[in-house]
Amino acid sequence: MEELRRKLLELSKKEATLNFKIYELYHENQTLAIKLAGYIAENRLYGGRWKNEEAMKIMNKYLVKKKNPNEQSSE
Repeated sequence: MEELRRKLLELSKKEATLNFKIYELYHENQTLAIKLAGYIAENRLYGGRWKNEEAMKIMNKYLVKKKNPNEQSSE
C-alpha cells in the first residue's frame, strides 16, 4: 500500500510539472499569435493582401475568447 502511495505522489508531481509546461506554452503561443496578427496588420497597411487560413486558425485559437456555454446571455 505504501508503494502505491509513493507512486501516486510521484505521478502527481509529474502531472503538476506537465500542467505548468502546458500553461507556459499556451501563453508563449498566445504572444506569438499577437505578433503574427501585428505583422499581418502591418503587411495590410503597406498594401499587402496576405491571407492564410492556417495563420487565421492559430490566431482564432489563441486570441479569440470562446463563449462559455454555461454563462447566461445578457440579451
